[in-house]
Amino acid sequence: MKNDRHASETLPPQTAYDQWAEEYDDADPTTLLDEPFLRSMMKLFDGCRVLDLGCGTGRYLRRAAQPGIQVVGLDLSRAMLIRARREITPGKSISWVQASVARLPFLQEAFDRVISGLVLDHVDDLQSFFLQVAAALRPGGRLVMSAVHPDMQRLTGSVVRFTSAGREYHTHGTVHEVRSIAEAARQADLEHISMLEPRVDQDLVARRPAWSNRLGCPALVLLAADKSRFA
Repeated sequence: MKNDRHASETLPPQTAYDQWAEEYDDADPTTLLDEPFLRSMMKLFDGCRVLDLGCGTGRYLRRAAQPGIQVVGLDLSRAMLIRARREITPGKSISWVQASVARLPFLQEAFDRVISGLVLDHVDDLQSFFLQVAAALRPGGRLVMSAVHPDMQRLTGSVVRFTSAGREYHTHGTVHEVRSIAEAARQADLEHISMLEPRVDQDLVARRPAWSNRLGCPALVLLAADKSRFA
């Protein structure tokens, strides 16, 4: 019993992602679902200012970092920022900020696009999150984001689990219902362009056979929303 008790440890999110950064799986099967959505909905343009909230290893950020695009990657984890910076092609116009998505350190209307991948399960206050996103966006700017679907969280557990250096760790996760996400975005004057709930299909299971028990379960919530031009 003593060995079992010490085999895992619950960590606060910043410590957890610092610990996990080097072994974090950047090729999760759900990339088949969210990356096409991100590319189709970003609608970047020359001079576009993009904020990646909770950029992690930089998976979304790398798709936004194109010639003529100014990108800021924000994450609470210093180790994640170090990994993201290491994996970016030299010469890209990227700034790095270590901060919480709960307290954004930016001027109002600083960005044309806000992108965010798989962060909402670490957000306790949805209303505050979307209000801050809206404040960071210029009128007519766009949010494109993904979140773990609540049905998936109920299937696998809301706690985020990972293994690093042979030990298991946990960090707290919050379940947000789809209707709550949609309503919080609307209350922040973010008008939905698209909201999808793609399911685990055979293509995902083929990439990760251990996911066979998730077949048919909604995997993600994908949201694209524009800030009102009259906000």
